[in-house]
Amino acid sequence: MLTRRYGRRSRLWRTRVPYRIDYTDEARRNLRRLPGYYRPPARRMIERLQADPRPPRAKELRDAPGRYRLRLDEWRIIYRVNDDLQEIVILAIRRKTGPETYEDIENIA
Repeated sequence: MLTRRYGRRSRLWRTRVPYRIDYTDEARRNLRRLPGYYRPPARRMIERLQADPRPPRAKELRDAPGRYRLRLDEWRIIYRVNDDLQEIVILAIRRKTGPETYEDIENIA
């Protein structure tokens, strides 16, 4: 359970149910193969999605509505949000090489 405090001196607390995070097989493989110094920040970014699935740094992909990407240096964490099920599915973690980075994203789970 996540509790969040509003305002510096506020005593109002709001309880939010965190989103569940699932990984595709490709995303699990990608996370294991990330260089060691990128793995901890990637995991932290993914964990933070539970509280806020659409953080200000997330961009919705133009060619794949409902799918988002987070930037971690030259790496991209690509994910889908399902608000009805309170679920986030990490689709892939890829190195940004150009537009082809996102070409087959619609075909992934």
